[in-house]
Amino acid sequence: MSDILEWENLDFPSRVALKSRSEKSFLNFTRIWFELLQSDRLLVNWHHKMMASTLDDLVNNRLQPRNLIVNVPPGGTKTEFISVHLPAYINMLVQAGKLPRFRNLNVSFADTLVKRNSRRTRDIIASPEYQSLWPCRFGVNQAEEWEIVNSRGRTVGQTVSRSSGGQLTGSRAGYPGPDFSGFVGLDDYNKPDDMFSATKRTSANRLLVNTIRSRRGDKSKAHPTPFVSIQQRLHTDDATGFMLSGKMGIDFHHITIPALLSEEYIDTLPEPWRSQCWLSVKHTESVVVSGVSYWSYWPVNEDIGDLLRLWESDEYTFMSQYMQRPRALTGGLIDTDWFKRYTHLPPLSHRAVYVDTNSGKIEDYNDYTVFTLVGMGVDSNLYIIDSVRGRWDPEDLLTTAQDLWEKWRPYNPKRPAPLRHMGIEDKQAGQGLITTLVKRKSIPVLTIPRGSGQNKLIRCLNTIPQMKTGCVYLPALMTDDGQKIPQVYYWDGTVAAATDWVMPALTECADFSADDSHKNDDILDTIMDSIEIELIAGGSISYDKWV
Repeated sequence: MSDILEWENLDFPSRVALKSRSEKSFLNFTRIWFELLQSDRLLVNWHHKMMASTLDDLVNNRLQPRNLIVNVPPGGTKTEFISVHLPAYINMLVQAGKLPRFRNLNVSFADTLVKRNSRRTRDIIASPEYQSLWPCRFGVNQAEEWEIVNSRGRTVGQTVSRSSGGQLTGSRAGYPGPDFSGFVGLDDYNKPDDMFSATKRTSANRLLVNTIRSRRGDKSKAHPTPFVSIQQRLHTDDATGFMLSGKMGIDFHHITIPALLSEEYIDTLPEPWRSQCWLSVKHTESVVVSGVSYWSYWPVNEDIGDLLRLWESDEYTFMSQYMQRPRALTGGLIDTDWFKRYTHLPPLSHRAVYVDTNSGKIEDYNDYTVFTLVGMGVDSNLYIIDSVRGRWDPEDLLTTAQDLWEKWRPYNPKRPAPLRHMGIEDKQAGQGLITTLVKRKSIPVLTIPRGSGQNKLIRCLNTIPQMKTGCVYLPALMTDDGQKIPQVYYWDGTVAAATDWVMPALTECADFSADDSHKNDDILDTIMDSIEIELIAGGSISYDKWV
């Protein structure tokens, strides 16, 4: 393998050749400047070539429809391509005399994301290497807004970066006229956990129509300023779903790249991408699911075994964000906006574990067993702390129950929050677990009856008032500026739990339906039990249920 490109090691003819190669295509430019400035090679897959070729078509006015949506799994290099390197490439085309000028508007749900991407683009342009080939200078030079000026001080390039909740009026993308002159970029426009809220989805989509649509400098029929939207799918009515349904009154060229490729998908690709895709995956490991063979879309970077495990552990997130096929949620009973969020727990009076058991048959694919840890705050609110779900046979179920009890039992003796009991539903595999734990006397068990009048719809309706009035808290998943929150903490600063279970829990809540058409409700089942016992019954049910 040849050495990494080092600017200092290149002689004058090599630098001239590098300049020429950079100007030939967006993929060339991105590969070269990623390597030069990051001292690392860009791992180029077939999907990068397809995306880069499409962007070249866009810049050269060959793409029809003129607007572009790219749906690609997390880690698919979409931001690196479109939000970071594309503006630097467009500026290079202006400096090389191939475009007259440009004006970009970048929008994301996270202010930190768009500013970070803008700074990285600015750093590429300002680098000594770039400046030696395409000298230019900055006028305004800030993270949220920068401009390139020519020798007469006139602006020939501009990029403005805003969060979707920020000030968008006054900013525009593109100029009137037939030449490409910039784009409106939507990079992860939707915040993931906002997509479970109908109110927040509606608000985000309304902003697309009422404000962002009007930010184009050219709204003509012949050569409108294009939209370029990149995201992994989050919901059937996310920005992608909304725009593809025609509700913005604009047509889009759509590229969708799933994490697992079937032959049926590969056959839908136009040439040369169909052949390149098949060539890159056909000799790699495949898996068969329900009679269909799948390959990883990026074998050298995404292990197919890891993808399969994610599919099994969190199907909704996998089908949405990784396969780009979000499933319609059938609920309507629970609004996830009702749940308040926390990063640090308040002092707790006590904690408890609630268990929802499966049918006892490990091969029952859709039925999970769930252990959920909750805490009762001194503020009289219920805090859902952690949740673990899986499929275990009776012997493994007992071991799991004991292991989780030991994991969750420790607490700070200076601020005691004892683990009071393990509440287990008195049915199916739960009955065997109750019997064994009672005999061993190692874990205090609270038996939760499941009699007539105890179906899940009735229990849900009984617990909705507590959810709706803000008495139930879930861990926060993201900060206000879009940073992921991987774990939450007890009041003394010790780690309470990871947050990877929260998205599946929100999915179950949003999907829960009166007609039982939803797919899973196992985490929700334990939340409803904890609400009934900790909030409604005041921490206990009748004493004869203690065993």
